[in-house]
Amino acid sequence: MQRTLLSIAGIGIMCSMAASVSAQQPPDPPKVLRIFREDIKEGKSAGHEKSENAFMEAAAKAQYPANILGMTALTGAVQAWFLEGHDSFDSIAQAEAALGKGEFETLDALDAEFRSSSRSWIAVYRPDLSYHGQEMMQALPKARYFNVTIMRAVNGHDQEVDEIGHMAVAALQKTLAEQPVAVYRVVSGMPDGTYLRFEPIASLKALDSTDDSSRAFLQAMGDSGAARFLKTIRDNIASEESLLFVINPRMSYVSKDFAAVDPDFWTAKPAETKPPARKQAAKPALKTTTP
Repeated sequence: MQRTLLSIAGIGIMCSMAASVSAQQPPDPPKVLRIFREDIKEGKSAGHEKSENAFMEAAAKAQYPANILGMTALTGAVQAWFLEGHDSFDSIAQAEAALGKGEFETLDALDAEFRSSSRSWIAVYRPDLSYHGQEMMQALPKARYFNVTIMRAVNGHDQEVDEIGHMAVAALQKTLAEQPVAVYRVVSGMPDGTYLRFEPIASLKALDSTDDSSRAFLQAMGDSGAARFLKTIRDNIASEESLLFVINPRMSYVSKDFAAVDPDFWTAKPAETKPPARKQAAKPALKTTTP
């Protein structure tokens, strides 16, 4: 995974806070996220996973000061995202200092074989645009997928995006929606006015009820409110892209407390593949001669 101080462009997601998920008061999502995106060469996904697993093992050995959640795209381009949560911008510098030690640089150079490109960005948490952030952190160890929506506002229309977010949160509260949502605003590495919406999902079965949830969401606003909400989106959101990711424990570095919530998933070893048994050549039958 490429990690250079000059290219930090986004603070990756929710792992480090979830370290204290067993506490009485669940943590909020990270205040700052550093996100690393890597575009993977065709046919190199398996090799890339092994390379990232070696990186995460080195991180555990070196006690890397931030946890990392790794995931691969189920839709869209062949890519991997690494989400690294921080309490502040200053803690990023501590993580960067750690990357300059040990075998990290060597592992990153080896990993380059599997990447066609990479980038990173930094985003800050917007609690006022998010819904049930603490519940999301509690549920994260059991999540298997992440639905990520990338939204870009029309230049200079951030205030209108805030209005959209506040209307959405109010509707979710009315419907008592169970799906938590964390919204981040990108502050470096992507065009200004870019927002990221993260939704952890335990099973893809949850997506089967999306249409019903959408109808209930708009009904909660009333006819006039829903019309204003949709018009505000059309007028102020320049683009929107949704990506579905699969969380990969072998490409992640999480705390012991986080992994303890579901150890079968987070600490499971990959199944060993035994080479096929070699067939022994049949021994020739002993020839007998008649006297």
